[in-house]
Amino acid sequence: MVEAAQIDGAGYFRRLFHITLPLLFPVIGVTVLFAVFFTFTDMTVVWILTKGGPPPNATQVLASLAFLKTIQGGDLAQGVAVALFFFPVLAGVAAIVLRLVKKAVVT
Repeated sequence: MVEAAQIDGAGYFRRLFHITLPLLFPVIGVTVLFAVFFTFTDMTVVWILTKGGPPPNATQVLASLAFLKTIQGGDLAQGVAVALFFFPVLAGVAAIVLRLVKKAVVT
């Protein structure tokens, strides 16, 4: 496709925005989806560096807060509530990204 566009006289930016990026969009979408999931669920950096921060809970993320409440605090209900809070957020982000990827593949 790129060579055909080149023969037809398409410039660099037209090839980039009309051929290359639309073909890469499904891969980029899945990569963004995984990056968002891993960012939301990654607690190791916060836990290793600060364990929640010198002021109490100053640098908590939801994953480390769920761990703190459940495992260290012994309150299973509160830890599960924190963990279940960000499940719909991640499900919504996944639905949006997958819908955008599906539209890009179909057209």
